[in-house]
Amino acid sequence: MATSTLYKMRSIALREIHGGHDESYGQLPRYCEMVKQTNPGSAAFCAWTPQNDPQCPLTFSSIFISFKGAIDGLGTGYRSLVGIDGAHLKGNYGGVLLSAIAIDANNELYPFAWAIVPGEDGESWKFFMWHLKNILKECNRGNDWCIISDRQKGIDVSLTEIWPEVGRRYCCKHLAKNWKAAFPGPLMHSLFWLACSATSTFTFKKAMDRMQKINPLALICTDENKTNFVESFNATLGVDRNRPVLTLLEAIRRMTMVRMSSRRKKCQVWNDADPCPTISKEGEYEIREGRSVLQISFNNKSCICGAWQITGIPCRHTLRAIIAAGHDPHHYVSTWYSVATYKQCYSHAINSIPDPEHWPEIDQPIIYAPTIKRGIGRPSRQRKRVDDEPRKEKRSTTVKCSLCKQYGHNSRTCKGGLTVKERATQSDFTHQHKNQKKQKTNVVATFSQPPAATDAFSQAPVSTVASSEVATVSSSQPPAAAASSQSCQSNTRKKGKEKV
Repeated sequence: MATSTLYKMRSIALREIHGGHDESYGQLPRYCEMVKQTNPGSAAFCAWTPQNDPQCPLTFSSIFISFKGAIDGLGTGYRSLVGIDGAHLKGNYGGVLLSAIAIDANNELYPFAWAIVPGEDGESWKFFMWHLKNILKECNRGNDWCIISDRQKGIDVSLTEIWPEVGRRYCCKHLAKNWKAAFPGPLMHSLFWLACSATSTFTFKKAMDRMQKINPLALICTDENKTNFVESFNATLGVDRNRPVLTLLEAIRRMTMVRMSSRRKKCQVWNDADPCPTISKEGEYEIREGRSVLQISFNNKSCICGAWQITGIPCRHTLRAIIAAGHDPHHYVSTWYSVATYKQCYSHAINSIPDPEHWPEIDQPIIYAPTIKRGIGRPSRQRKRVDDEPRKEKRSTTVKCSLCKQYGHNSRTCKGGLTVKERATQSDFTHQHKNQKKQKTNVVATFSQPPAATDAFSQAPVSTVASSEVATVSSSQPPAAAASSQSCQSNTRKKGKEKV
């Protein structure tokens, strides 16, 4: 059977399972009404654009979805940090999925709002930010929110026009791309992250001074880190980004609903007074002695390094004082990480939505798919990697030809194997490699056996790493024992050669 026939059969089967891309756009207005009926209080808005074409009078523009259960959970137990990002869809009509992600008390992802727009431009981000502002206002925190994202131009334009009072942070991972281009080198790269990870004015100024000494033109001012949690949500979508838009929206709703239900059941056996399991694993109970004198206040829950105030988790300096005082370090963790807060986050639920065949008759217009904007060449199914990311190895590096037995090509592209000159070069290289290997073996065989190391090892001084309250004893095999084992092996090989 021809390959083209198999692809056609596959496309027909996927269309029967998930529906067509054209049909899914026509069902979006009814889908928004079903979201409001099954989950009262949810935000579901679909926008369309009138056209002069009589066959397609209305075409899809954008859609925004946020369920009531996710909004209520966001207001009860989540921190005021929201990450936003866009992911390009791989369907027939393209588009971009915009999402808003929060972090719960156990440092887990919590998607609560998403939208499908034509592109990642200023108008699309204005549409998303306007609805995002309205649902965040319902959480009774006003403008006490912080939006973190990359340096996409449309985000800055939309926030400046729609929500200028909200806090703004940038992802340092995206800033590092421009930083490496202007200031290359591993030293400047390490100083960049040292300044970005500073938790106090002293450590930030110290890192900046070192940076200015190396390159006076280098300047950075930031107090936030990466948006990896938003990128992780985009990666969980997987193959659903290739499906029709209605199938994609239902996959996101189902994933969010199952995630809230499973986490709500999981936390029932946890103690409300304890921190969440992930948070208690992050505290490193280690005492270190340094030349600096740090001031710690239990009443104000503050340390001069600033890490305790920013993260809400006691730093290593605070842990030293807490253990010295005989207290439990869990009592000094912020309530944002408590099990009680975690249970409040998932105390709400998202109701299911029936199949489109069981939807009631809803008076909504029929919209059509947007205009296809297909680029040149075959559409890409994989994410574009940046310069410093590792590339996937090509298949040609492991292919072996069945004719000439050489690597790098197959029998269809074989050109008769290596030439006489290439074979001579390869044989010379192999001969040199064998000679080097024999020389190394002879050098190892000439080593003399050292004296026994048992008594010396038992009487050797023990290396210690001292601190104020903890001493670590470390010992390893002495060099004499390792050299002895190598010499014994080489002598055995030499005797075997003499017998032969």
